[in-house]
Amino acid sequence: AMTWQDHDTATSHFIASSDVPDLRLHLRAHHDTPERAPILFVHGATYASRLYDVPHPGASWLKATAEAGYAAYALDIRGYGKSHVPGLGEKPHPYARGTDAVADITDAVRWLCHRHNRDQIGLVGGSWGSITTAMFASGPSGAKVAALVLYAPIHAEVNAGWLFFLSDPSDPQTLNTSFRGARPVCEATTRTRWDAEIPAGQNWRDEAVFQALVQSSLSDDPHAAHRAPPAFLAPNGTLLDLWEAFNARPLYDPSRIVCPTLLIRGGADTTSTRSDTLALLDRLSATHKRYAELANGAHFASAERLGPQVFSIANGFLQDWVTP
Repeated sequence: AMTWQDHDTATSHFIASSDVPDLRLHLRAHHDTPERAPILFVHGATYASRLYDVPHPGASWLKATAEAGYAAYALDIRGYGKSHVPGLGEKPHPYARGTDAVADITDAVRWLCHRHNRDQIGLVGGSWGSITTAMFASGPSGAKVAALVLYAPIHAEVNAGWLFFLSDPSDPQTLNTSFRGARPVCEATTRTRWDAEIPAGQNWRDEAVFQALVQSSLSDDPHAAHRAPPAFLAPNGTLLDLWEAFNARPLYDPSRIVCPTLLIRGGADTTSTRSDTLALLDRLSATHKRYAELANGAHFASAERLGPQVFSIANGFLQDWVTP
């Protein structure tokens, strides 16, 4: 029988961070020949670049993007995936904020433009990564983005469920001060969170794809197997950003985004809501902007049975604006 390792065929690149001495940022890639146009994927709060390259047949968004003619890359933000940060678990304060992620995205975009001899790239950000890529696209380097895809986007809307999770039990108006550098993520917590959005009796997800995502992610953390239950660490800086966004305090100005932009989400997603996403759509200054909602999909729709539809919608949009 084939294992997830058999499908784990990405090339790894490690690039120097311009921001943190000795930090090597990891990029996974498919069909990354220099003559192809590069598309960069940026992950969200919990699962790193693996989410876009699930090692199971038909489940890799990166492979689908490569098959569409692009050089497909996914970045691990500092502390995530294979962008290892020593002592992450011992850090007393939440590690890796959106501003840190933007510095990492900036390094990756600079490296990709040089490697592919281009002035622009296609950029895809999911969940928290929609915030960090939108921060990049609305910032001083925004002209480097030929087209932007925000998957499961988050902008600025009160989200009671998330605020309950993030708030201090003794004072719901403040962020929980017990969050340290990172938190452990195991199979059970992933399943519980994901299943909460899938209606009872609905078969939206393939268990083999789920296991490939979880097991490959655990393998990227050299200490995961020593924890009980096995768990990888995910940096907590994202939680500070989400606290702002879910209190309706935006972390970027959508009116500064002028490149063609696609917003795409699963209809059952309670983190990225229709109302927040459509408000974001209205505020973008892009002349070309589009919204796509896939019914019967949750926050991780790209790793559900809908995955191939997510991939084709995104690729169809990118092909209008980024010549392979």
